[in-house]
This record gives sequence, structure tokens and C-alpha cells, in this order.
Amino acid sequence: MGRNKNHISKNGYDLAWLALATGLLPFVVVHIAFIASAIQGYIPSCNPYLDGCASISASGRHGFSYIFFKMGMIPAALLLAAFWVICRLWLLQLGDKNILVLWLVAICGVVSAVFLVLYTVYLGSEGDFYPFMRRIGVIVYFAFSYLAQLLLLARLQRLQMQKLSALPRFVLTGKTMLVGGLMIFGLASIPVRNFVDDQLVDKDRVENIIEWWFSLMMVGYYFLTWFAWRVCNIRLHMTPLRVAEGRR
Repeated sequence: MGRNKNHISKNGYDLAWLALATGLLPFVVVHIAFIASAIQGYIPSCNPYLDGCASISASGRHGFSYIFFKMGMIPAALLLAAFWVICRLWLLQLGDKNILVLWLVAICGVVSAVFLVLYTVYLGSEGDFYPFMRRIGVIVYFAFSYLAQLLLLARLQRLQMQKLSALPRFVLTGKTMLVGGLMIFGLASIPVRNFVDDQLVDKDRVENIIEWWFSLMMVGYYFLTWFAWRVCNIRLHMTPLRVAEGRR
């Protein structure tokens, strides 16, 4: 019987699948929910990245998408929490000794996952209290996910400078571009929401476009991490618990 490289072996558990699933699952869930809602007539049919006809939240509020979105995004949040815990162990194995920042990476990531669950649970609920909880959930999720990504990138760049890590150049360049793009889109949403006149531009559509691109770049970060883990052959050993890095 052939050995599955994604499962336990004498070298431990291959973790590349975790980074891939962390990015792929929410991407697939959100787009299937959008397509299903459009087919059922709950939202307009369009390219949301260009037209902004509906928000991500609107894609998961009704019909089939209401259940599908929740069933997909809650496991996605669990994967997200696990991903950030492993990132801390990965940095430790690479030789990063800034224990405080490493804990911040993991804590920010886990907090983002908790609030993603909160947002998902309250999505589609009726009443004055629920929109507030959804709003808090999505804001904290995006903010802490971004902070965790920024901190991880900063530590990887420092380790690269110290020659403790040898990631492909395009991985760090890509992560830097994504983090920069996230900042630009995040800052762009502030004047759109607070200062732009509704008569000059459809603020909802612009905010929706920003939201779709922001989410796309955020999951793109996990795909780059997946490639890095494939190159570095990141594995988890359960006894004792540690992360190992070795070239294929």
C-alpha cells in the first residue's frame, strides 16, 4: 500500500495541506454561496469584484446559501485558528527568539478565527442586536487577521535577513504586496464610508468591491504560505510536539 505523504510518517505530519485549506475553503464557500444566491434570485448576477452588486454577507443570508455558508465558514474558522498556532511553532523552529511577538501572532490569529465564527453565526439573523454583532465580528476578524499576517511577514523578513530562513524570494515579495494592498484597500474604505457623497458615487457598490478584493488578497496570503510550507517540508511531530523544517 502506498504511503500518503499528507498523513503521519516517520518524519511526522505534512502540514502543507493546512495552509492550503485555510485559504481554499473560505474562497470556495463564499463563491458557491454567491452563485447559489444569484441563481435563486436573492442577489443580482454580476462579477462582484468589478460591479459590487452584492456584499459577501448578502451572499450567505438566504436560501441554500444560508446553511451552506455557516457549514463551510465555521470549519474554515477552526482551520484558521490551527494555522496560526502552527505558524508560531514554525517561527520557533526557524530560530525566532522573540517569544512575545510569536505569541502575538498566534493570539491575533486565534482571535480573528473566534470572531469569524461570531460573524458567521449571526449572519442572516433578524433583530436590532444581530446586525451589531455581525458588524463587530467582521471588523475584528479582518483587523486581527491583517495584524497576524503583518506580524508573520515581519518575522519572516527578519529571519531571512539573519539567514535563518531561505524562503523563495517571490513568497516574501508576494506577501509584502498583499499586506500593502490590504492596507490600501482598508484605508480607502474609510473616506468612502464617511466622506463621499451618496449622490456622487454608489457607496454600497464601492464598499462591496473593496470587501471582495480585500478578502481575496487575505486568502491569497495563505496560498503563499502553503507554497512556502511545501518548499520547506513543514511537518508536525507529536512526541515531542514540535515543527520540523527540511528540504525535499
